[in-house]
Amino acid sequence: MILKGRLKLLYDMIPTCDILSDIGTDHGLLPACALINQKCRKAIACDVKEGPLNNALKTVKQFGLEGKMELRLGNGLEPITEEEADCIVIAGMGGLLIAEILSDSMNKAKRAGTIILQPMRKQDELRTFLWKNGFEILDESLTMEGDKLYQAMKVRYTGNIREEWDPLDEIIGKPLIEKRDPLLQDLVKSAIIRQEKIIKGMRKAKSSEIIPEREKKLLEKLRNLLDSINVQG
Repeated sequence: MILKGRLKLLYDMIPTCDILSDIGTDHGLLPACALINQKCRKAIACDVKEGPLNNALKTVKQFGLEGKMELRLGNGLEPITEEEADCIVIAGMGGLLIAEILSDSMNKAKRAGTIILQPMRKQDELRTFLWKNGFEILDESLTMEGDKLYQAMKVRYTGNIREEWDPLDEIIGKPLIEKRDPLLQDLVKSAIIRQEKIIKGMRKAKSSEIIPEREKKLLEKLRNLLDSINVQG
């Protein structure tokens, strides 16, 4: 089985583990691939709807994974026990929903050795949630599928709560900047466009005659980062 795009991005982040839990599974391809390549001993594919689990069942039968991959219906991390919280993947949903899932099952999230997240939006708000709740962002990576840019992050609970951070790290992700991800330029360009729209909207709003210094500084940092990428490129 060969995974591509956003699923390969997730797969590459999965360490060798005992139990892999795929929260919000679709066709169960990610846990199936992990089992086939012996990245995990057991996999649990979870979803809040029966449709995706029916699709995953077909994958289980196709690759002969009966007894190795369990399918469980339920919301968030509810279908798994604390003892099963080893490597957890939560993908295919917004950053705020991911934060809600982690918050609702914090004990399980804290026990996990590795948590891999793929927020489709609100990545910045997910990062701040993680920092405020004692999670460390170990790594981040990008991939392009079609014309859409996908982000993924590997995190783990350490108990170290952060109360301050650089707004640039919140928007872009420090690991992406430090390792100069090949798609960093695309991410920064889209962030600049978004930040310019935010400032333009503030200028139009009657209640916002003065643009907050934070927003202007963030735009300046984004532009400087893009310039540094262009110079290195």
